[in-house]
Amino acid sequence: MTSKKKAAFYLIFILSFVLSLSLFIFKDFFRDSKSLGLFGIFLINFVSNASFFVSGPAFLSVIAGGSLYNPILVALVSSVAATLGDMIGFLVGFSGRKIILEKLEKKFWFSVLEDYFKKYGGLMLFFLAFIPNPFFDAIGLVAGIFVYSPKKFIIIVTLGRFLRYLILAGIGARI
Repeated sequence: MTSKKKAAFYLIFILSFVLSLSLFIFKDFFRDSKSLGLFGIFLINFVSNASFFVSGPAFLSVIAGGSLYNPILVALVSSVAATLGDMIGFLVGFSGRKIILEKLEKKFWFSVLEDYFKKYGGLMLFFLAFIPNPFFDAIGLVAGIFVYSPKKFIIIVTLGRFLRYLILAGIGARI
């Protein structure tokens, strides 16, 4: 791996760590960001999905936002922010794929996972973006490692997140 690629990998990893740490250091800001309106919802969802180590309660911002704003707009803002945050994991996987491939490429289970992801990756991404789960960062890493199309990743994840957040914002609108 070239020194530029190593630097990019470490930079992305450090960025994710700093974003995770910021959830603790600036927790009052993020708690009070609801006063920022849709931008606050965007910010909460971006940071929550960009951090590997701690996932904030972004879904609560979607529910609360749905009670204040048009649920479709809240779902759109939240899903775009979440997908942009998820791209951090994708980029870490993409930039570190040579390191991972050197260590795991000859493992049988890894080749099975790669084949399965190449066949059903879009469906997996959509389903795992739609359902609440703590493992989505790992799926973003896997998509990056297997060089999944970034354009497809963004579209599929945004659609999955949009549908989930539309339901949550609709719940907030009914409360």
